[in-house]
Amino acid sequence: MFERFSGDARRTVVQAQHEARGLGHGRIGTVHLLLGLLDPGDDPATAPAARVLSEHGATAEAVRRAAQEAREAREPATAPGRRPRTGRLFGSHIPFSKRAKKAMELSLREALRFDRRRIDGSHILLGVLRTGGGASGALEQAGVDTDALRRTAEQIARASDGPR
Repeated sequence: MFERFSGDARRTVVQAQHEARGLGHGRIGTVHLLLGLLDPGDDPATAPAARVLSEHGATAEAVRRAAQEAREAREPATAPGRRPRTGRLFGSHIPFSKRAKKAMELSLREALRFDRRRIDGSHILLGVLRTGGGASGALEQAGVDTDALRRTAEQIARASDGPR
């Protein structure tokens, strides 16, 4: 499926892996994908999903904070002397969580729904929003209206002049 990804979408996945590793998480989840989308990279013009998220009030700091708070609420604190889980058991690759895999599958469906052959950041954003879970909760905790965000992301995906 990654051969269908635009440069923006590939950068999002790479950034999501960096975010998961930086937070000490053993899997790439939907929150990490969201954080990857929030990073516009070197050229903000090629990252419309980052612009849309920003316009709706989402910030990487707020999403990261919400993700950490949710994780701390789910899992007890790391015992003294123990290190947080990381993807090291799997080598340098960090696997996707089930929900993140679903979001990636849905991003392909979103691209096809808008008659696109390539998956871009707006399709990943729509996939993440459709799966719900941690990313949606983090956005809501950050004060983002996810329904309005979804409508704007659909407009961007519809207007995209990418390859059909």
